[in-house]
Amino acid sequence: MSFISEKMRVIKASAILSVHDTFTTIRPALWILTVIVPSVFAMFFFYMIAGVANADQDFVVIGNAVQSIGMTTIYAVSGIPGVQKHIGTMTPIALAPCGLFSIFLGMSLFGIVAGFISIAVSLAFATFVFGVSMASINVLAVFIVIILTAFSIGGISMLIGSIGIYLRTSAIIANIMTYIGLVLCGVNFPVTDLPGWAQTVAHCHPLTYAVQATRDAVNGSSVTDLAEPIMIMIVLGMIFIVLSYLAFRFFEKLSRKKGRMDVF
Repeated sequence: MSFISEKMRVIKASAILSVHDTFTTIRPALWILTVIVPSVFAMFFFYMIAGVANADQDFVVIGNAVQSIGMTTIYAVSGIPGVQKHIGTMTPIALAPCGLFSIFLGMSLFGIVAGFISIAVSLAFATFVFGVSMASINVLAVFIVIILTAFSIGGISMLIGSIGIYLRTSAIIANIMTYIGLVLCGVNFPVTDLPGWAQTVAHCHPLTYAVQATRDAVNGSSVTDLAEPIMIMIVLGMIFIVLSYLAFRFFEKLSRKKGRMDVF
């Protein structure tokens, strides 16, 4: 068996195991609610604030719809090491010869699927509840942007999750990153309204490009029109995936050395 096929087998098995474990502990209907409700209520909250402030409510609704995939994916993926520690399976997983990165990459795929569900429902709410017009939407462009958003945010989430191998949990860091995305990435107001240093940080975050590209695609922009943000998201996604791989190797070795692999 080749190296690549072996890794793909591990990723597939881990993804299936993640689905099985999730639905063993929670009913599918309840799981869907936990994915959808936070995103929808966040959208409604900022929609109401925009109305009070006489701001562009469509701008805010689309921004929060895209933010939903970031919020859902970051929490679902980054929390995997902490969950494994909590239920006492981190040490057995760490004994696998394939390394933790491949296993957690497979487990993270289910969290990314949760992000897809979240943004699909959020866009539906944007149309049918909040009245955002989709008359000019370029469906292909929106679909590609969503795929790349999941890819790039998945890389960030894996990077955060790697810290959870050493620490008790990475939930605090996940919270910080979620709110950084909410405040700095043009979700509720234009990035140009931010101070210069904050704009610099925003342009290093793939969510900034995802939010703007989605707004443009909803207004009819084609994939060609969105070539620049799409390429930036691809590059940022690759960078974060590589960083997460290196971080997993570092924290795995550090945890073994310090005896913190199963500390919760």
